[in-house]
Amino acid sequence: MPNASNIVVRGVENADELRRANDLMAKTHCMDYFRGLEWLEKVGRQYPNFLIEHTRIALHDGDLAGALRLNTETIRIGEARLKMGGFGWVTTDGRHRRKGVALALIRDTMHYMKRHGYHVSMLFGIPNFYHRFGFVTTLADYAIVVGTGEAATTLRGAWKLRDAKPSDIRAIQKLHNANDAHVACSLLRSAAHITNKWDNWRTHLHVMTTAQGKVVAYCHAHPGDGELLVDDLGLEPAAQARPTPSVYGSAEAGLAVALLKACSDLAAQEHAGRLRFQLPPPHPFARFLLQYTSTHEMRLVRDRGGMMAFVDLDEALESMIPEWESRLTASVARDERIELTLVVDRAPYRVRANRGAVDVALASGTNKVSLTAGELMHLVTGYRYAPDVLAARRRSMTAQSRTFFNILFPKRHPYVWHFDRF
Repeated sequence: MPNASNIVVRGVENADELRRANDLMAKTHCMDYFRGLEWLEKVGRQYPNFLIEHTRIALHDGDLAGALRLNTETIRIGEARLKMGGFGWVTTDGRHRRKGVALALIRDTMHYMKRHGYHVSMLFGIPNFYHRFGFVTTLADYAIVVGTGEAATTLRGAWKLRDAKPSDIRAIQKLHNANDAHVACSLLRSAAHITNKWDNWRTHLHVMTTAQGKVVAYCHAHPGDGELLVDDLGLEPAAQARPTPSVYGSAEAGLAVALLKACSDLAAQEHAGRLRFQLPPPHPFARFLLQYTSTHEMRLVRDRGGMMAFVDLDEALESMIPEWESRLTASVARDERIELTLVVDRAPYRVRANRGAVDVALASGTNKVSLTAGELMHLVTGYRYAPDVLAARRRSMTAQSRTFFNILFPKRHPYVWHFDRF
């Protein structure tokens, strides 16, 4: 590998550098170059929180050798909110392959993120490359397959389905966030995010309204290979919905029945024999579909796909305190004083609970368990079961501290919607 001193990595500084970086990324990643370039110059450039310096470039002896885009997002894990940097469009010019360009780009961007207060990073990557930077597979893909005939046995009810309009954006955003509260690692989607991608998203976007015109549900559904793919969906919580038919039981169930029927009608129009809902298990509509004949799928790919890494572990653990205090307050251990030490790649982090209050310090304490940063990421996101991780690690813990450990790290279903991926 050539001397790394030949490679300089920095943020784009002017319009010409941005144009050349976008040109390289579009040529490398897109079968339709012009469509890719248009996305980068219009959608990508105006993406919420995006700065010109978030396009990072690598110069090899002054020649543009590589580039990537950094998205700035906030992810939720229960009550915690973490600042996340998303890697996308990682590109090396063919003339500069095997020169360490991608390595230099990613290392520099990780340092940039730490300087600017990011907690974690995320990417959807190629296999057997990103693990060297501490990334571990964390995000699964989920699907629920329902036959069109099974869905067609339901009734539509008092609601109507129509194509979405720009004036619906705020309502769609509120419905999404109301349904997404328990989906770990999902991005906080603002109305600005939807507005930014509206021209590409609206084609297959539908909303369901009451007789008075209020938007109470939405779905993004497009035809696939013999199926209707529903890759985004939301419905009004039961406390707010007011259906007129009483036969459906609860308000949320009645609305869900109507939404399922509407999706079935869309599938029938496309002559699709089945519906594929890409929904994580905590989503209320995914739970609703447990009442129907259906196939529930979960797909994981080791060392590729949706991966995450810590950028600043100290600050990431501090940011988890609101969620940990919420869980502790709701547990049998809420009035106890407990101490736990997470030894992460030999660095000790003491986590203490005092009658519901939690503090974290970079210090050694009692009840130690040794973890890698990857294992801790799996625990924080809920990707793996805490007892399984404990069983494979060196530890010196009391029964009380084991209980505390399990309270802090419940099993979850980390997921990022396809709309939000980068």
